[in-house]
Amino acid sequence: MAGVFLLVVVGAFIGYMATQSTVQGATTVDDVQSARALQAARAGIQWGAWQVLRNSGNCPASTTLTFAGTTLAAFSATVTCGTTTLTEGTGNVVVYTLTSNACNSSPCPNAGTTSSTYVDREVTATLTQ
Repeated sequence: MAGVFLLVVVGAFIGYMATQSTVQGATTVDDVQSARALQAARAGIQWGAWQVLRNSGNCPASTTLTFAGTTLAAFSATVTCGTTTLTEGTGNVVVYTLTSNACNSSPCPNAGTTSSTYVDREVTATLTQ
């Protein structure tokens, strides 16, 4: 009787440990994908800022970036830019609002996806000139 009880307890413990190992592995993969999505969104912001500063305030309305040949190849970033002109004293200040949304699905963002591996990150930055 004690042997059967011991077998059941040890079997339950082994099952629990196997489940925890699987969950931990999936969580690690999700963390890596989340970090990659954030990096892709940040790259989109840097690209948008470079476009605004390099092209004397030319603000691209919407552009989709891909990252082929990199560890971010599964992601794309949609970068949008908007402008507002403010008057300060006797001069004008142009405010650029950049938004970069990166995800591993097409189109990006894909709010209707039901995939358990979908990752989406958004970063916003404001530049003034």
